[in-house]
Amino acid sequence: MAIFDDENNNQSTGSPFTRSTTSRTSSMDGTKEGNIHIGSGVSVNGEINAPNEVIVNGKHTGKVAAGKISVKNGGGVDGETAVETAEIEGNYDGNLQVAGTLSVSSSGVAKGEIRYKDLEIALGGKISGTIAEMSDEDFQKSKIKLVKDEEETNKKSGGGFFGTAKEEDN
Repeated sequence: MAIFDDENNNQSTGSPFTRSTTSRTSSMDGTKEGNIHIGSGVSVNGEINAPNEVIVNGKHTGKVAAGKISVKNGGGVDGETAVETAEIEGNYDGNLQVAGTLSVSSSGVAKGEIRYKDLEIALGGKISGTIAEMSDEDFQKSKIKLVKDEEETNKKSGGGFFGTAKEEDN
């Protein structure tokens, strides 16, 4: 999941994307809160800020800031998106910034200004426009932060999920 700077910092740096990074699990059905699903036949215009995943089976026009975007076969997005990962099975047209992996399936079409860190294109998938690998410097300027970056920092500082290991004296 990507983490974006808070809105105040974003305004000072000129970055167009902000979003909350809170993620919770619903106790009723075990699914993560913070996902958005645009169903087939549904058309949405506007800005989406989702802490987890945006799944598009219908159509979306506007900005998206999320951990992941999945444009399903038959779905389409026209706009500006900043995510950690993107899976394109349908049509994407616009400005797409992917801090991690951009995957384009055999049915996927991605057009526009596209920046990515890693790229996977299946046979038959199409990608066109201004396409470039995101450099480390561009990644830092984008204000997209990966959760694994924070986990590495915690491990190096002795913190982390399992705590610190103690060395025994012999």
